[in-house]
Amino acid sequence: MSRQDRQTAIVRDTLIGATRNAFSKRGELRYHVIRDAWTLTKRFGSRGIENLELRELPAVHDAVIEGYIDDPNRAVLAALCRALPAKAFFEIGTNRGRTAWTVARNNPDCHVYTLDLPAQESLGEIKLDLNQSDRDFFVQDWDRGDAYEGTPEEARITTLLGDSATFDFSPYHGQIDVVFIDGAHTHAYVENDTRQALQMLRPGGIIAWDDYPAIPGVYGYLNEVAETMAHPMYHILDTRLVICTGADLIKRLSAADQGRQYSA
Repeated sequence: MSRQDRQTAIVRDTLIGATRNAFSKRGELRYHVIRDAWTLTKRFGSRGIENLELRELPAVHDAVIEGYIDDPNRAVLAALCRALPAKAFFEIGTNRGRTAWTVARNNPDCHVYTLDLPAQESLGEIKLDLNQSDRDFFVQDWDRGDAYEGTPEEARITTLLGDSATFDFSPYHGQIDVVFIDGAHTHAYVENDTRQALQMLRPGGIIAWDDYPAIPGVYGYLNEVAETMAHPMYHILDTRLVICTGADLIKRLSAADQGRQYSA
């Protein structure tokens, strides 16, 4: 069988299998194929945010990072902190504390600040609106910070409590090298948290946002604000992260070089 015949057979068999599975695996079709296709379309259709391959971040691409296997985004954040290098990292949205721990673990000279609501009951007292997925998330088991509790890294992690819409960020203005925004995901909260991040950031620092491009509030606001930022905003491919930085960390590849990778 010739190469062309083999390729034709692959296309034929894939289309037949996809048609069959569209009926037998409707859940997977809806929650993975269609959702992922829409996410890819939004990413490709962004007008203000450029897509960036990991290898266009040379100091990050080959970094060796210790951390949890469930979410590679944490490793990228830890590597970005190392590349600066960062002395202070501020996270909005602690959750279990795995990001805070990963950054601290891999950056022994960095102090981590992480902000979250003090308790589940605080959900009824927040200032701005939440979407339903955020509300559902907050009613799960309350295990904030358990990933770093009792670890050696805990001494370099400061747990802060409060609603980011009313929290006093002024002590951190101009003091933070990397700000990571992963709190509530509505347009209002992402806008608020970005405004606070810009005030906290040191010159040459990095702002990173999670959950792009899948979540509408994140996607919509970041595409709006991209036109006003002092530096370009980049979505790191194969992650949920968007970054904006004045640091000299990015080495863009030509279209031909990118194409060679995709065909490899």
